[in-house]
Amino acid sequence: MADDSLQDFKKARAALVAKRLTWAKTIAAPGDPGGAISAIIEVQQAIDVIDQAMDELEEADEQEEEEDEE
Repeated sequence: MADDSLQDFKKARAALVAKRLTWAKTIAAPGDPGGAISAIIEVQQAIDVIDQAMDELEEADEQEEEEDEE
């Protein structure tokens, strides 16, 4: 189960990283970036949340393995 969840997080993170790049290109292009700055901030926050969730999932897995060894 944890492996499936981790894979889902990795896929979601990869999709968000691609979105972040798209927004960065919009910001880098000449002209008014419109809502791109707000959008890239929101995407980065979502990436940070996923990173935290992945860390927590990995920590839970490690704790479970330690308990199984005892």
